This record gives sequence, structure tokens and C-alpha cells, in this order.
Amino acid sequence: MTNEQKKQIQEEVIRQVSLSSQVKIANKAGVSNATISQMINGKWKSIADEMWRKVKIKLKIELDWVTAPTENLKKLTDYLIEAQNQGISFAVSDEAGVGKSEAYKLYSKMNKNVIYVECKTIWNTKDYMQALVTACGLDDYGTTKKLSDRFTDYLAELENPIVIIDQIDKLKDGSMEFFIDVYNDLSNSCAFCLSGVHAFEKRIKRGVSRDKTGYKEIFSRIGKKFLHLKKITIEDVRSICNANGVTDPEEIDSIFCKSDNDLRRVKKEVQNYFIKQRNKNAS
Repeated sequence: MTNEQKKQIQEEVIRQVSLSSQVKIANKAGVSNATISQMINGKWKSIADEMWRKVKIKLKIELDWVTAPTENLKKLTDYLIEAQNQGISFAVSDEAGVGKSEAYKLYSKMNKNVIYVECKTIWNTKDYMQALVTACGLDDYGTTKKLSDRFTDYLAELENPIVIIDQIDKLKDGSMEFFIDVYNDLSNSCAFCLSGVHAFEKRIKRGVSRDKTGYKEIFSRIGKKFLHLKKITIEDVRSICNANGVTDPEEIDSIFCKSDNDLRRVKKEVQNYFIKQRNKNAS
């Protein structure tokens, strides 16, 4: 890992600490408070590259990449701001690659009292609870009940918190229903954004129609509707390309044609462009 990359990580760690605390950021990153302190203060000799990479991944730090303001990013940001200010909850259901996760990650990095969790298929309820408290920067030991109480107690202390549960469709029913408990406990003092692919909306509506336990309650608490996003436009791709150093109009058009409504594909094509440029200059 280069010193320039370490500098990028250091700057992001400093910024995240300014929105939270050094101890909480250390817990989120899964490293010691001393390691975070050394990163912040430029004492890098004793920090192995493996530790830098761990912090980068755990804190979701993007190196050598600029997030551009696409239409979907702006729309989701507006919804998140309104929800957090008003303590309301909403749900998003749309296909993969249209920029949901990127918007959530950016919002969680740039704002106070934002808890962001990206769910995994293999999680059981305790795994989910541990992920939630870790996202808060809290210790993840104890029973499921103690983890739940720790999470709820922490949220109750915050001013206008918002919990973003990304890829919630990967959770099992029992874990998904935990949203109902926290929502009830906090009495509109905490906002929630529940987000998944199209299958999430279908699953909720199917559960409601079959009167499955918890589904009507979830549907009611998100306002009985789902937010949908737009397809990626050439303007979105141009914004991303320009922000990351690609300005050739023909290259931008080519990247858009290859994107297949997937921002991950756009990012890959931008990275491939620079690989080709380096190879061309080296030959």
C-alpha cells in the first residue's frame, strides 16, 4: 500500500472520527484505539499494510475513486435527509446497480448519527444484532437480548438518528421483524430506511397477502409504499466519468453503452480505461 493511499485512509478516518468518536471508529474498524490514534497522528511505521487494508474495508473507504452526484444519489439523499429530520421511515426496492448502496455509504460517512448496515445471507439473528451494534461503534459481546438492548439504548440517546438497513431482503423473517421492535421502542424518535432489490417489495407484499406474522406491521411502518429509482442516464455516466478523470466524449458514450444500467459496470469500465492508458503509455 502506497503512502498516498494511506494518506487517503488517514483523511477519511479523521473525518469519520470528527462525526463520532475515536473509540467508536476503532470498534467499527475492528482495530485498537491505539491503531486509529497512530493513523491519525502520522505514526505509520508500526502499522502493517494488512491493518491499513482492514480499516479501509471495515470503514468502507474508497481509494482513488470519486462518488459523483447521479440523479438516484441526489434523490436518495433528499429522502434520507427528510426522513432523518422528521424521524420517519421509508423503504426502497429496486434492481441492483442503480446506486442504492453507494448513496447510503456516502450519506453515512458525511452525516452524524447515521447507522448503516449491509446485510448478509448467512446471518442469523445474533449475527445481525452484532452487526448493528458494531455499526454504532459499540462492543458486540453478550446475548442477543443484551445486544438488542444496547442498540436500542444507544439510539435513544442520539439526536435524530437514522438506521439504514441495506440489502434487507437477505435477512430471515425473525431478523427482519426486529425493525418492528426498535420502531415501537423509539416512538418515532428514530428514522429507518429499509432497502433491497425488487424481491424485497415482492416478499413484503406477498407476506401481507398471506397474513404472515410481522409483514403487515412492517408494511404499515414504511407507509405502505416503496420508493423506486430511475434507470442510469448518459448524464449520470458523464458525471461519474468527469469526476474520475475521463473526459473524452467518445469514451464516455462507449462506457454508457456498456453499462447495462449498472453503476458497478460503469466503475469497472472507467478503471479499465486507465489500465489501457497506462499500458499504452508504457509501450
